[in-house]
Amino acid sequence: MLGRTGQGAGRAQVMALLLLALALCAGFLPLAQAHAAAKAQAKADEHPADAPVRRFQTLLARKKISLEVLRTLETELEQAQKVRPAGADGAKAGFFLARVQQETAKLTKRKADWAKAADTFGQCAERFPKYILAPDALLHRGVIRLERLGDPEGAKADFQAVVRGYPRSRAAKAAAVRAQKAALVPAARKAEPPAPAQAAAPQAGHGDSRASGKAELLEVRIKNAPKSARVVLELDSRVKYRYQLLESPGGKDVAGRVYVDLLGAGPKPGLPDDIDPHGGILRGVRVAPRDGEALRVVMEFSELNDYRVTVLDAPFRLVIDAFGTREAKAAAPPPPAAEDDVPAFQAPKGSRRKLAANLVEQLGLTVRTVMVDAGHGGKDPGAQGFGLNEKDVNLRMAFILGKMLKQRGFKVLYTRTTDDFLALEERTALANGKKADLFVSVHCNAHTDPTMQGFETYSLNLARTPDAVRVAARENAVATGKNISDLQMILTDLMLTSKIKESVDLARAVHKNGLSVMRGKWRVVDHGHREAPFYVLMGAKMPSVLLEIGYITNKTEAARLKSDAYLKTLAQGIVQGIVGYKMQIEGFTSR
Repeated sequence: MLGRTGQGAGRAQVMALLLLALALCAGFLPLAQAHAAAKAQAKADEHPADAPVRRFQTLLARKKISLEVLRTLETELEQAQKVRPAGADGAKAGFFLARVQQETAKLTKRKADWAKAADTFGQCAERFPKYILAPDALLHRGVIRLERLGDPEGAKADFQAVVRGYPRSRAAKAAAVRAQKAALVPAARKAEPPAPAQAAAPQAGHGDSRASGKAELLEVRIKNAPKSARVVLELDSRVKYRYQLLESPGGKDVAGRVYVDLLGAGPKPGLPDDIDPHGGILRGVRVAPRDGEALRVVMEFSELNDYRVTVLDAPFRLVIDAFGTREAKAAAPPPPAAEDDVPAFQAPKGSRRKLAANLVEQLGLTVRTVMVDAGHGGKDPGAQGFGLNEKDVNLRMAFILGKMLKQRGFKVLYTRTTDDFLALEERTALANGKKADLFVSVHCNAHTDPTMQGFETYSLNLARTPDAVRVAARENAVATGKNISDLQMILTDLMLTSKIKESVDLARAVHKNGLSVMRGKWRVVDHGHREAPFYVLMGAKMPSVLLEIGYITNKTEAARLKSDAYLKTLAQGIVQGIVGYKMQIEGFTSR
């Protein structure tokens, strides 16, 4: 990550080692004295920022960093900047000073701290435009301006500066997406207080907005859990919107508030204006018109470390994901999910590899709980063919897979256990709320060509092939390529936080083992591991995969999908893949 920042120190250390080697060969220095001299030289060559940067990265990976430690690191990096203010050393100190200030703002939630971090990122990018992390500094400042300071115009300028000035940088693609997002958000008014709940009693309805030709907020759906919450705002048409984090009001058990203004929208008649979500970090949701120009939705949280707003289409929805700092004290249990109570998985002995411990700390993975998602359900039958409904096959397969996982010692959760409809965004919300370690979504494929058959496994990413686009469009119930394109842009925005790499590893392990076991009994076409933007995988805080277990529109595979023997064989291979992935992860903890 640091790239060229340590090149100067590296050359000095190499020269010191060469001189040491010559001295030893000539017999001028005893070994112990030579070692001490080399150690002293290396220490002298180290920049003052190196030690606090290493400590910051280590603590951040372990997710064990306090406000007191951050203040200390900030002081050390400020001092390091004064010692060597120029060149790569000064750039490195400046960038990581801004990163420390950014993490401080996440803990304090003070607007002044966010502004301080944004200023430091800007100074780094302006003073050191050739620094390898200069585009990242601009991207960070843009995100803070957009999401924390209510400055979409400034944010847009930062994102465009990254795209134009650093088109080949890793930050350019994310900046392009953010720039479009910033263009949708009008500048927030300064010192604008949240709209109060209307004077009517709780659960009172609103007037009919259809008469005025406004878009309607049809529904507010909530999934609330001790460490996370998801609020889905569904409307009957697209609207422009703005959102902002608000300071916490005094004297209330509320750590933070987020509002979303739906411009030119009104509430559906009968929509509640005061919603009690019952437990978890989300304390309440209020809906009220704002100055006749917008409908404001205010969400209050007892714990709020971070939040994210995502736009989905067909139908148009705003999805607000919030994440707490610690488990909230809830009076009610988190959202229900069907589960089997089984002992935690016991790690098998042997076959462990000695790998770097800090990688485990960065991944933060354990694999004890698996949530199995039977795709479609209820009013959504999924694909159909040869007398089969995909939703029924998916549920049968989910139960077979869950039973086998339970036998291997995993705790198993299900998104559904009956023929019920569940919105796509609610499925990963259940997994996040229950703190599942893996998310496996089961589906059957379909094609207009009845000869098409085969097994394929997907993880979340940009679609790379026309077939991947086709499958994602069908599973997302998206009709046009334009919507898939929009979805890919949304995904680019999420890639900074999603477990993309871990999901790829899981998908490959599951696919390889599933295919191997099936081919022992059947001839199976291998479509491999693929990547595509699936709604159902978005927002997952754990590695997640989507399985297309066969083509329901192919006569041969439809007959297999009716057979429990086939489904059990496939499930056996999938379980082997999950166990193998678990062993790989647990191998990181070997010393």
